[in-house]
Amino acid sequence: MNENHKERLWVTSFFAAIVATIAFSFYITEYQYGGDSYYMKIDTQPTVSSVAVPVGISIQGYTYQGTAKNAQGKTKSLKLKTDEHDIGPFKAGQIIKISVNKRYGIVGYQRVTKKETPLRAQ
Repeated sequence: MNENHKERLWVTSFFAAIVATIAFSFYITEYQYGGDSYYMKIDTQPTVSSVAVPVGISIQGYTYQGTAKNAQGKTKSLKLKTDEHDIGPFKAGQIIKISVNKRYGIVGYQRVTKKETPLRAQ
């Protein structure tokens, strides 16, 4: 092998490793955090409980149970837990977009407006 061929092989291998790392990162992110979006309207009072955090203090935790709908109108019964330092507690009438992963359950949520909610999910 001449030097030019070795250098080209090294650059190609390095580029292939970078592309493989990026592809794997996208795959694992989708595997862990990807999922279907459901929309739940808060219409009941949450269950309030004390949550212990690792530093030895306790904070208020809120659990919301209800039926959520996806963009196609399919319903799913969900149990959403949040605390006073997260974006909760939610007010009655607010709509929450919840990301549900088939392997890990609820992986994310955020407040949305009625305009941001698909018609079949309202």
